[in-house]
Amino acid sequence: MAGDRARLAALGRLAASCGLSAEGLLVPADAPTTGADAPAVSVDPAVPVRETRHAWCQMCGPAKTTCSTLCTLENGRWTHVEGNPNALNNGRRGGRTLCAKGNAAPQILYDPYRILYPMRRVGAKGEGRFVRCTWDEALSAIAAQLTALSDAHGPACYGVLSPQAYPVLRTVGRRFLNVFGSPNYLHSGICALQRRASKTVTIGAAVCPPAQLDKTRLLVVWGANPENSAVNQGAVTARLDALAAGATVVDIRPLLDPLASKADVWLPVRPGSDGALALAFLHVIIGEELYDRAFVDEWCHGFDELAAHARAFSPEWAAPLTGIAAVDIRRVARMMGTTRPMGILYGNGIGDQQVDGHWTCAAICLIEAITGNLDVPGGGGAPLPPGKPLVKVAPIDVLAERLPFSEEDRANGWCAGASKLVAPETPRWYQTPATWESGPNSAYFRALMGVARDEPGHLRAVLGQASNPFGATRQPARVAEALRKLDLYVVHDTRWHPACDFADFVLPACTHYECSQQVGVKNGREGTFVAVTQPLARPMGESRSDWDLYLGLAGALGLGADFWDGDMDACLREQLADSGLTLEELRAAPAGVFVERPVDARPPEPPRCDYARLFAQLPHGKVQCANDWLGGRPDNRDEGTLGWLPEFTGPPEGPAETPELAREYPLVLSDVHAYRLCVHSYYTDTPWLHELQPTPWVKINPATAARYGIADGSWVRVESPHGRVRLVAEYFEGVAPGVLMTRRGWWRATTPDAPAERVRFAWQSDSSVLYDTDEVRFDPFHSAMAKQTLVRIAPWEEGDGDE
Repeated sequence: MAGDRARLAALGRLAASCGLSAEGLLVPADAPTTGADAPAVSVDPAVPVRETRHAWCQMCGPAKTTCSTLCTLENGRWTHVEGNPNALNNGRRGGRTLCAKGNAAPQILYDPYRILYPMRRVGAKGEGRFVRCTWDEALSAIAAQLTALSDAHGPACYGVLSPQAYPVLRTVGRRFLNVFGSPNYLHSGICALQRRASKTVTIGAAVCPPAQLDKTRLLVVWGANPENSAVNQGAVTARLDALAAGATVVDIRPLLDPLASKADVWLPVRPGSDGALALAFLHVIIGEELYDRAFVDEWCHGFDELAAHARAFSPEWAAPLTGIAAVDIRRVARMMGTTRPMGILYGNGIGDQQVDGHWTCAAICLIEAITGNLDVPGGGGAPLPPGKPLVKVAPIDVLAERLPFSEEDRANGWCAGASKLVAPETPRWYQTPATWESGPNSAYFRALMGVARDEPGHLRAVLGQASNPFGATRQPARVAEALRKLDLYVVHDTRWHPACDFADFVLPACTHYECSQQVGVKNGREGTFVAVTQPLARPMGESRSDWDLYLGLAGALGLGADFWDGDMDACLREQLADSGLTLEELRAAPAGVFVERPVDARPPEPPRCDYARLFAQLPHGKVQCANDWLGGRPDNRDEGTLGWLPEFTGPPEGPAETPELAREYPLVLSDVHAYRLCVHSYYTDTPWLHELQPTPWVKINPATAARYGIADGSWVRVESPHGRVRLVAEYFEGVAPGVLMTRRGWWRATTPDAPAERVRFAWQSDSSVLYDTDEVRFDPFHSAMAKQTLVRIAPWEEGDGDE
């Protein structure tokens, strides 16, 4: 590894540990900071000076405005954080709670392995040899190369990696894509957009999760884990309150996580078989006439076709596929068909990470629909209206009109840029302003594989901002092959991760605790909360915010006029123009601003079962039991057509799907996508969080462990047909025999002296190396990939890592 990189990181560790600025001076809390200049204040360490500042928590993802926090600084150093009781955290006022990640946030700011300076690659890609450069040098070189590549290959040769629902990227980042002329926002294909697309084409604007859980009689939790992914966002407390009030809960997932342990019924479904279970439920509900006949007659299209189709999928058919006894399938199906109101909370464990995820989600939506539970208080959706926001903050205009139409776009009636998507995440014809999040998307993994295979029109330049592509998708060795072939790969991040070694430029990002460039609004029945982060420190070293990266790059490309001439404060003032608040007033509010809504001004419960509105965008204005929106139309690879009725494909490898392979790899493995002690591959080695999760675990039933000679707490080798990992076995009876559960995103701490290429991809601990990545098997509607495979397990032996 380059000595320069080691030296720079060592300086960063020293600065962070001492609370020093890049110039070696103690940085007071109110020293000038990005986007919020204030006079410097001298600090006497002998006299503690305490103040409280507001910050939006970034620990569930950068630039999110979900949890508002109050941060205590002592002599300019962040020492304490707690939830803001004014901010409607957990869905209500008064709470000060935060999850474990939120409490560990100060350690992110003072991370000793922060990237402090811009760096330019001088060795071969993958060697990790870099030299320091200036921001002006980096931005000028990147702009020159982007211009040359755009001139040679068209602007769509540029793409950006999406690290989950990322507010910077879907606003200013999308604006940059549109102005530059590229539609290639590379979405992971393993996130909530997949579920949303399937729901939209099946039940339109209706939803399945209950918004008034206090009125729910039966809650079915299916592949969702709010105790991991939404700990401080109200879902956990609402569920516990519902349990205390007498709601019945069915929990369907392979792992008995904490909330599942409180369920009345737990169905440990075999990973990858949820589609078979959903079809069997439909078989019982329809066959035993447990559906709402009046709703079906008036609001369902193609029910007769669905009914005939479902006859083939009996509980006896599903039992060997799912690992659930037929009698239990019938019992739960009857509960769903007879208990009202019933709501289904389903998560990305099924819809977003199974190769038949679309039809699985569609079948679940149809269960909620035909039982008459849509838009019913306590059933699917039906939220109490919060009322209009009392503070009006305008969204950032992404300048969608600047993305050019091609002749092919116009000829096919597609949105602008659809023909230039290198790997459409959903079919080109489906991507419209009515269906997308912020604009057209390509699928992350498929787009990179196009680079690896030198496909015509492939990407030439990629920006990776707050995204580790080795942990965000599958098979990092294949991703590395693509990164090597890119003409330009730029990383902007707070700390080094393994994919940085393949970059042409690595640029230092400050955390969102070091800038004041994002307005967040939370609106509820009690009122409206609005706040901006008050910087807790000056940006470390020469780091710049995610927002400023785009503004600086736009300026270097001659596009500054479309990006507020490099002034992010001008963007913020534009958003606040009709709010009644000034930017200065927000920055001066240490707890944000809450405008209370009088009790008598809170909207009443509106009329329900508003199906004409909810189904308005669906063909025939009805629930799509037989899907005329999709049926017979091109898939997302432009190679086949989509069907009308739910089908079960099953995982690429499974005991029922590939019995011969199962003899060699007899166990089923899957992973937890979101986890309460990290964000995907980020924060796994943050000290306080690492204390709670010190080793890369795999949960194994003691009976399974005994069969293979695995001791509790021992290191094991886990191998699939596609890769192998090293994990620590944890005995847990809350996982079915024959199934292993781990967590994705495990990467060892990456220091400036990172391991060599051999160790980078062999015997790491991230489950992404274990899964099938045959793109032909990905979901043909929304590109979901499998996170289920067959494996074998054995005790780790000395020398295993030398293979």
